[in-house]
Amino acid sequence: MTRVDSRSRNGSCEAAGPADRAGGLSGLLGGWRLRPIWVLVLILLAIFTLVRLGLLLGRYDMLAGQVGSEQILRCFLLGARFDLMPIGYAMLPMVVALSLASAAALARPRVRRAVVIYAASMVTLAVGTEIFGIFFFLRFGRRLNYIAFAYFVHRETLVYMWNRYPMWGLIPVIPGVFYLSYRLLGRWFWRGTGRAWPLRWRAVAAAGLLTLCVLACRGGLARRPLRRGSAYFSGNVVVDQLAMNDFFTMFHAARTELADGQGERETYPLPSLAEASEVTHELLYQAGDTPGEHPANPLWRLSATGRPRRDYNVVVIIMEGMSGRPVGAMGNEPSHTPHLDALCEEGLLLERMYASGPRTSRGMVGVLCGHPDLGGITLMKRRRAIGRFLTLPAVLRDRGYRTMFIYGGRPEFDNMGEFFAAGGIEEIIGEQDMGAQPGTWGVPDETIFRRAHERFEQMEGDRQFFATVLTVSNHAPFEIPAGRCQLLPTDDEDGRNKVLNAYRYADWALGEFFRYARRARYFENTIFVLVADHGRELDQARLVDVPAFRIPCLIYAPGIVAPARLRTVAGQTDIAPTVLGLLGGQYEHCFLGRNILDVAADDGFALLHEDVHMAFVRDKLALTIPPRSKNLKAALFRLTPTEMLPVPPEQTDPNQVASLQRQMLSYYEMARHLYVTGAYCDPQRYAEATTAPTTTAGVD
Repeated sequence: MTRVDSRSRNGSCEAAGPADRAGGLSGLLGGWRLRPIWVLVLILLAIFTLVRLGLLLGRYDMLAGQVGSEQILRCFLLGARFDLMPIGYAMLPMVVALSLASAAALARPRVRRAVVIYAASMVTLAVGTEIFGIFFFLRFGRRLNYIAFAYFVHRETLVYMWNRYPMWGLIPVIPGVFYLSYRLLGRWFWRGTGRAWPLRWRAVAAAGLLTLCVLACRGGLARRPLRRGSAYFSGNVVVDQLAMNDFFTMFHAARTELADGQGERETYPLPSLAEASEVTHELLYQAGDTPGEHPANPLWRLSATGRPRRDYNVVVIIMEGMSGRPVGAMGNEPSHTPHLDALCEEGLLLERMYASGPRTSRGMVGVLCGHPDLGGITLMKRRRAIGRFLTLPAVLRDRGYRTMFIYGGRPEFDNMGEFFAAGGIEEIIGEQDMGAQPGTWGVPDETIFRRAHERFEQMEGDRQFFATVLTVSNHAPFEIPAGRCQLLPTDDEDGRNKVLNAYRYADWALGEFFRYARRARYFENTIFVLVADHGRELDQARLVDVPAFRIPCLIYAPGIVAPARLRTVAGQTDIAPTVLGLLGGQYEHCFLGRNILDVAADDGFALLHEDVHMAFVRDKLALTIPPRSKNLKAALFRLTPTEMLPVPPEQTDPNQVASLQRQMLSYYEMARHLYVTGAYCDPQRYAEATTAPTTTAGVD
């Protein structure tokens, strides 16, 4: 037998040359040819497992008393299956190269160096992604998801992350990990000697290892690949989320975005379109509604309010972060929002208003488009929705209103400017028009309100106007001007006072705006709608923390709307039709909401949506539903203003659960269908879109 020695720059002398047998099981598992594969697999598994263990220990306060040792063990066992999925993809090039290449080729220093560089790159990628995933999980309580695509490309988010977390420390870490991996793997991979394999053995090894890779990529031998719903087994979202892998969830998010609403049936057991249309029709149609002529939209309808038309000005103030325990108007003590509380005594307060989702973009789509948004990236950033999506500003513009959007930040953020410019907003005023130095998210609220007040005064004597004002100050890192209102000392241990001071300042700025507005001529002819953008202080261990989604919503128009407190359940999608109902007359629309003032006290509903988790609120009950899962089913809760109490199985009516789930999924399916088909618009726009000539991307 001939032996050919060669020396690698990354290891010691090896044996390479023809041989007539493979060297037994030990040669297969530990020989120089396949050792790099097993070493890299074990290293990647160790990285993922250690991160999972660290996050479980770091969030142990959310597990104690809720999760047993059996579920923790299952988290790690199931987690290994999720971990092996990206590992399987990463190993494919190495398996092909190391199993099929000849011994002479593998003996070349250049080839061995390439193998080590690839393996070190995979280790570095895993470490970098998991470090980012740790920060993400600590902030959102979730594995990496669509937020990583949607928000971490914006200047505002990057500045915020850089200032809040020691991101600068990652600059030397990443190249350091690569260098260390390269040096160590170079020593471990090519240590010792082994027998060369004939071609037939290399082919057998390649086939076997590729089969293992395919099984790893699928997550096992089951007929269907391992799916996200399989991770939902404990009822505690911390454990369920940590059973997954950041690469898996990022891949799932990317695939969801590429599917653009078409892949939702893999996530939820959605009903047929016919059933969804029937159920949603029953949910939304009110007295005075008659179906309109729209070839693809059964929700297009003419709403006759039964009131004379009055073209009042409309100002919708979307209050960043103005929800949660500091808000006294929601029944909380002590209150840090005295000005908002006082306004609520003089207006119509919707006490059971729920946010559409946990992000500002979700709230804006709900409030201004009457649509519950969809999973993944917001509709404001989806090309299919831009210019062909019904909005409240567009309805009022067609009535002759001047429409404005006033925002303290950059209108480019979340594509707000482009979306609303194409959706009925005629004038956009952003931080560049404020004449003040912006902070992380934009200029302070007082500057936003001062600019809005000046613009409204300029409209006096002109035509009616609609304006959306979006505030920014009540958002981390809570940068607020000093000396405006009484602030709490910020030397407290947990840093809570800094958050409360942002509430106090945002409330003060709101009070100052109305102090000026009451003196202006436009005030007595204007309906103000004040609504928070989303919930705050969510319990990350819950599938959907329903009480935390409850937000303040006030219709304030002294002399037009009488002070009252409405306890009917409402969602942000109800705001647009409610405003149009107050303006009177009749209007055509397909909003996925109702005039809440004409809804019976026990007939209101709201859909809450967070990533792939949904909840449906109806009267005093809430139903939550995870992605498709064999282990975790829909759960029913009784609601109080601050709690969601599980309904015991013996008290649960299966028919009631089935009915609520049918309504929830039908409503969501209808919203999804109208977006996907481009039918969430008036018939003329739909006809123009469907008859327009199509072009192939990349072809002139």
